[in-house]
Amino acid sequence: GIGLGLEYTDNATLSQDEAVEDLITIGFVGARLSENEGSLKYDASAALNKQNYVRDSYEDQRYFNLGASADWEMIRDRFNWFLGNRYSQRPVNSLDANTPDNIQDSNVFNFGANIRYPLSARQSFSLTPAFRQYYYEVQSTDNKQYSLAASWNYQMFRLTNVGLSFSTRKIDFTETDLSGQSIEDTTFTTLGFTFDIQRAHSNFSGRLGSTNVSRENGDETTGFSGFLYWAADLSSRSTFNTRISTELTDTSTASLTSVEDPTIGNPNDVQITTDVIRNSIVSLAYLRVDGTLKSSISANYNEQDYSESPLDRINRGLRVQLNYPITQLLYGGTYVNYGHTKQFFSGRIDENYIFGGNLNYRFTRKLNSVFDVRYRRRESNNDTQNYKEFSVFASLVYGFGSVRGR
Repeated sequence: GIGLGLEYTDNATLSQDEAVEDLITIGFVGARLSENEGSLKYDASAALNKQNYVRDSYEDQRYFNLGASADWEMIRDRFNWFLGNRYSQRPVNSLDANTPDNIQDSNVFNFGANIRYPLSARQSFSLTPAFRQYYYEVQSTDNKQYSLAASWNYQMFRLTNVGLSFSTRKIDFTETDLSGQSIEDTTFTTLGFTFDIQRAHSNFSGRLGSTNVSRENGDETTGFSGFLYWAADLSSRSTFNTRISTELTDTSTASLTSVEDPTIGNPNDVQITTDVIRNSIVSLAYLRVDGTLKSSISANYNEQDYSESPLDRINRGLRVQLNYPITQLLYGGTYVNYGHTKQFFSGRIDENYIFGGNLNYRFTRKLNSVFDVRYRRRESNNDTQNYKEFSVFASLVYGFGSVRGR
């Protein structure tokens, strides 16, 4: 794919008192290769966006994103290898504005295997050893993680399964802290009871258990962990799902989990540290697809308690989105996002609002364009963090991918 983009903003630096108008030109190249059949399945994509600030609000920016995954079923229904890597940019400070001076390169590599063994007609056992490596350009929180997960599943009834799960994960921090001291390795061990109940129009599943956290210096803590998930077809055109979860985990893993499943939180809400955090999330989502209109409403509540850093916070979010096909080739949409963040140590409270609308026109099967108008603002009890911005974005792409705006 190849594309061009142009964006106008009346506040490029997202500041309150010194708003700077700027015009941003964007160039894009990208490619994707995937295979979803046979014993070897893979998906690899790469995209490069280069942004030029015409009035020099910032230096030229290059955003490179790489995602690659492979799964090889070495023994059918018994043993498979998996391998993956994700390279992207994420905020250094999750509370600061989303500007180029607050973005860092990050990379996550993972490798492991899934081993499955049927014990009987109703029982099965699985084992998953894995390795993950995290890299962050700015923060001294790079780490390697070694994990082993095991589960036993029993089919109690035709549509009801219960089981036990066990996992242990060791985090080896590979850098030193600001004082030059080695960061203490941490081990998480979780034991839980699992269940999955399916009905004609709904599914209910969950895990209830406990997590033990031990530090290299001997500190140890234990707490409840688990989740409940319910999904239901309210009608032939509408669905509803909700998830409640709480866990003791590390910030790197919490951020990655949100990337893999965006319905349970925003990964940019997690501040990457070496802390153990209590991460509790409640999310609700409603989706309706009519003959012409597609609508969705989602809300989430996320409470994060950090073990050492004064970063405890509560994040609340609400999103409403409507998409409407105007003609066979032209689609229109509108969206409203609201976010509320309260940080306890500083007493800082931020409210973020985004209102926008877009048009998407497909000239041919491979050539498409996007036009987006957006207004966003932040209202904070820390006046230096307030800002308002109006922006207009247009792009034209041939083939794979999309042009990345601000």
